[in-house]
Amino acid sequence: MSPGGWCRLPLLLLLACPPPTPAQVLFPKALDYSLRAQSSIQSNSNPAKLASNGPQAGSGTTLVNTIGLAARIPLLSDDTRLDIAGVAGDARFADQPRLNYQPRMLNAALHWRAGRLLAGRVGYQYRRTRYDANRIWPDSDTVDDRSLDAEIGLRVSEDLTLPVLRVYEQKARYETMSNRTLFDRNTRGWEISARYQRTTGSTAAAGFRQAETHYPLRYQLARSGLDDAYQDRELFAETNWQYSVKTGLYARVGLLQRDYVHYPERDTRLLTLDAQVTWQYSPKTDLRLSTWQHPYSDDQDPDILYSIRRGIGLSARWRPTVKTSLSLLADYERQNDKSLTGTDILNHRTQYGSRLSWQVHPNVSLNLEGFRVNLDSDVPWNRYQQNVVRFGINLTTGSGNPEVERMFSPAECRWTYVESELCP
Repeated sequence: MSPGGWCRLPLLLLLACPPPTPAQVLFPKALDYSLRAQSSIQSNSNPAKLASNGPQAGSGTTLVNTIGLAARIPLLSDDTRLDIAGVAGDARFADQPRLNYQPRMLNAALHWRAGRLLAGRVGYQYRRTRYDANRIWPDSDTVDDRSLDAEIGLRVSEDLTLPVLRVYEQKARYETMSNRTLFDRNTRGWEISARYQRTTGSTAAAGFRQAETHYPLRYQLARSGLDDAYQDRELFAETNWQYSVKTGLYARVGLLQRDYVHYPERDTRLLTLDAQVTWQYSPKTDLRLSTWQHPYSDDQDPDILYSIRRGIGLSARWRPTVKTSLSLLADYERQNDKSLTGTDILNHRTQYGSRLSWQVHPNVSLNLEGFRVNLDSDVPWNRYQQNVVRFGINLTTGSGNPEVERMFSPAECRWTYVESELCP
């Protein structure tokens, strides 16, 4: 072979067997992953959610940038894997820089199985969001929520796991001293249940859970009437039923008994409910109807023991073409605040909006969305209105596994406008 031929041989080998791309080096074929970068500009009529009867800061423009990674990493076997998803970002309020903050989200879960009988998981969740109540205006605050849990189950058969034991710990931490003293809280609990799962994807579970919540800094307030601990005990049943290829039902019902440490006369029973029906009306149209009722640890008013939220929401997504989709959302929520004086304060929140998405390229999409929120309350200082218009660009790449892409979505993305772009 001529010298020129020898020189061309490496080039021919390079063309025939090109070197792996950086993504292929980092993510082998056995690993499912998704990379996402988002950037949006938002116009918000009331970013601080100030009361309608108080001082008004006016509308503002917000620039939000986030980057996220989700991965499903197989380990020792097909049933042992690590699921992890994280998002980090920066939110800049052009007209109200005191509201600037850096949103964060991390979900990680190690699923494992030992032999035929034992299976379980260890999970960690972290979120940083903006404290959006107007209680400390003009100051701002952020809330860090951390959760650690572990479970182990005895698989009596491939369908039935009995019992399932779970322990968990949750912490909420605020940045400003006034909120830290009032609302920092620690929760520890355990749960025992039975779980049934069919090969079709339908599941059912029933069990009992108990948790204790403490407010570690409230002793510094030296004020009467404000309890610093309570205990929850709940009997619950849960199902995720895939009725057909087009219809699915999720429901969780519980009877909750809440006992306060220092004020037993405030002990109460609550019915908790979360339900959702999904229906594929046509190949191009999906519908989703949800309803909920559950207690909420109110951090907007120190004179509120707790709140009960009851709501209903409807969303629809229509895909007229392969590259475009239109989503419509509306929900109504009634919040009943239980005050220290024994009186009930009612709040009514309505929200509706739409999102238009265009898949410009397999890895690039554009979103235009608008939301309107209106809160009416028995107390004037808790009434506000908010209008939001947002334009964003999303850059994504990955292995194409939809289950991994859904790992980016926290539960609150279903119905609430989330300013920090932690939702896809």
